[in-house]
Amino acid sequence: MSLYAIIDVETTGGDPKVDRITEIAIYLHDGEKMVDSFVSLINPEMPIPEFITRITGIDNDMVREAPKFFEIAKRVVEITDNAVFVAHNVRFDYSFVQKEFRNLGYPFSKKQLCTIKLSKKLMPGLASYGLTNLCAHLEIPNEAAHRAWGDATATVKVFETLISLQKGESISLTLQQEMATAKLPPHLAPSIVDDLSEDTGVYFFYGKGGEIIYVGKSNNIRKRVLSHFQAAHKSTRTMEMIHQIYDIRTEVTGSELIALLRENEEIKRLQPLYNRAQLRQAFRYGIYEEATPEGYVKLYIDKYKLSRKPVSGYSGKASAESALERRGRELALCPKLYGAETGSGRCFHHQLHLCLGACVGEESPPEYNARVAQAVQALSFGRQYTESYLVVGEGRQEEEHSIVWVQDGVYRGYTYLDKEVMKTGWEEILSHIGPRNEVPDVQRIIQGYIKKHPREVHPVSIYHH
Repeated sequence: MSLYAIIDVETTGGDPKVDRITEIAIYLHDGEKMVDSFVSLINPEMPIPEFITRITGIDNDMVREAPKFFEIAKRVVEITDNAVFVAHNVRFDYSFVQKEFRNLGYPFSKKQLCTIKLSKKLMPGLASYGLTNLCAHLEIPNEAAHRAWGDATATVKVFETLISLQKGESISLTLQQEMATAKLPPHLAPSIVDDLSEDTGVYFFYGKGGEIIYVGKSNNIRKRVLSHFQAAHKSTRTMEMIHQIYDIRTEVTGSELIALLRENEEIKRLQPLYNRAQLRQAFRYGIYEEATPEGYVKLYIDKYKLSRKPVSGYSGKASAESALERRGRELALCPKLYGAETGSGRCFHHQLHLCLGACVGEESPPEYNARVAQAVQALSFGRQYTESYLVVGEGRQEEEHSIVWVQDGVYRGYTYLDKEVMKTGWEEILSHIGPRNEVPDVQRIIQGYIKKHPREVHPVSIYHH
């Protein structure tokens, strides 16, 4: 006999990372009737916002003497033991209960069943499946809407109504299927997830209108996609994204480096709604190097132009100045030789013994330029190779290689070639690579990758395109 813990919680807000539970109601059901129950207000140990009080009716005075979650945790564990966690929009309630237990260092993990998804499957075509509208449609009274005990009681009635729509083994099978897909986005067909590749590549989440709302990459696409769904409770923004996924498409790359480059390229091109952390403007300013008549290497900031071979690129002038200033101070470079100070004579840093005297000829060009080279390496994301080279890695199939081409330290593109073609020489290999522009973050990606995989780097000093 299966047990179902039908649960509703009220909270101080919608983000389980920062908000807490103010009330919990649990009704244990055996598939035919309720067999146990537990209802309690909970002291959230934080103020309840006024707008939440207006919705739930629960204020700070009501919970001041209520037990804290750790004081009722044992009872929650007992009543939910060997039971399926059932809720109307289970992702929300489950995420808060799980987070409370995580705060206590207790691993709370349950099979989940969402009555919204079950309602959609057994009663398709309704205008809305929210608890209020669903109860109105089913003529189920809710004596205390937006209170945990009232909403949980109503959810029990919804659950019983749904069970009554199918009898015997058919409803058991339906419930098992819904529990198996409880962590999937509500608008996503399980078959789409079943068909996901476990190869390395890029994946795209699509919204209702066919727009791409998120781009990601992984060495195991299927595993990574499922991790989004399983960890949705950790972020309100992630939960919001999950509810907007209608389709998933993938692009197998075989190569981790190409997956990283494709992810970055598509994020910059498409500007997906939920890739906020990775959205950066195009480079507008660059740091360049040039030699002075005296032989010192000078660093300066100017408008970004790839053909001039900048050391690094930045979306704004202030960020370029900040990066250059930081490296200059770290390596005791002369402010007059990296644009932070103008005028004749010695620089102000020399008076403070922070500059070793390149501005007045006290330090030789070779000594000074050696530290400039260190700054250039740091500013260019630790670039180890400034000549032409190929990064040769795994392909999409056993018989091919992936090739990423960097010429004179600048990313030029990638391709896939049969292993036999790889034996024909550099010129033939490079002829297969179509040109691509170096967009923001490319050097960070490439240099970070080759630092971990140096054996995949093959210098191409014999060929100059």
